Amino acid sequence: MLPSSSKYRHGNMVFFDVLGLFVVAYPSRVGSIVNYAVVLAVVSYLGQRLLRPRHKTGSYAKDFFCGLAITLVSWFTSLVTVLIIAVFVSLVGRSLSWYNHFYVSVCLYGTAAAAKIILIHTLAKRFHYVINFIYLARSTTRTMLLLTLVCAATLLLVCSGAFFPYSSQPASPRPKRVFLQHMTRTFHDLDGNVVQRDSGIWINGFDYTGMAHVTPHVPEINDSIRAHCEEKAPLCGFPWYLPVHFLIRKNWYLPAPEVSPGNPAHFRLVSKEQTPWDSIKLTFEATGPSHMSFYVRTHEGSTLSQWSLGNGTPVTSKGGDYFVFYSHGLQASAWRFWIEVQVLEERPEGMVTVALAAHYLSGEDKRSSQLDALREKFPDWTFPSAWVCTYSLFVF
Repeated sequence: MLPSSSKYRHGNMVFFDVLGLFVVAYPSRVGSIVNYAVVLAVVSYLGQRLLRPRHKTGSYAKDFFCGLAITLVSWFTSLVTVLIIAVFVSLVGRSLSWYNHFYVSVCLYGTAAAAKIILIHTLAKRFHYVINFIYLARSTTRTMLLLTLVCAATLLLVCSGAFFPYSSQPASPRPKRVFLQHMTRTFHDLDGNVVQRDSGIWINGFDYTGMAHVTPHVPEINDSIRAHCEEKAPLCGFPWYLPVHFLIRKNWYLPAPEVSPGNPAHFRLVSKEQTPWDSIKLTFEATGPSHMSFYVRTHEGSTLSQWSLGNGTPVTSKGGDYFVFYSHGLQASAWRFWIEVQVLEERPEGMVTVALAAHYLSGEDKRSSQLDALREKFPDWTFPSAWVCTYSLFVF
């Protein structure tokens, strides 16, 4: 309970840092009012100046739009310059060098952007129009040269590997986050027969560098065990804990023995019935650990019209599949739910593919000897989250 709830009656707050000296906090609605007031004042002032008779304003409108265009061009070219540098750094394998060294981002990208903006304004001043831009030096050429030298020197240091992106320092940790899921996958066909069964440790690195920095410490995690997407399965046939498959393009699948949790998950079709509006209602029942994920992919000629989950309207994740995360307490009854599929055209491969992933995040079922052994090999600047899970896929 809050000791004084009246202090928090404003709801969402806006925190504004003033030069790192102090922080000003105010309710978000006050921030919205201030923003709208500033926009209204600027639009009113510019509109008043632009709508005056031509003999009073002279070339103000022309100069205004010319200056605005040059400012926008400077922003765009600075963005392109920064993107070119970032792509080059990625190609040489030095991504995220700034993650543990913030000043690297300022010296590499900030100086490049500032130099390009100053260059565009300098050219505009010489050839067209004197823009109201603050110059802190008598010669912008010297300023641009200094910024370029700082950017080039930083780029050279980054490419040489002088800045390692991760750190295990307790005062300022910058860990690499990794998910390790020891799983067993079982795929069933339309007749309920097992057509594929495999097991291994599924590895996901939650940043752009993937496993490039981890491979020297754990040689078995390399490109030879890259995971392959199961094209006919929802979310590529892997037990995603969250629907972030579109953000993580690379993952690894290290073969390992099957898992056998003490509380295995069970999934079954309770009923299949035709509705009066010519759709198929499938009722399922699932039991298992406290955290489970349910995935759905409709086949060509079928659509998912409604279900008993949430507000009843299915919402697709990116890619067209459906993702449902389910959790309960330590003691819970079986999870029973239904989905309704509208079949426009019957096909021999069925109308829908569903899958259930059971995540064992606590207790003895969470661990396995292979998972613990692999986790111990990771360096101290990593933060591997490891658990056991099972994945079962069915076609109806």
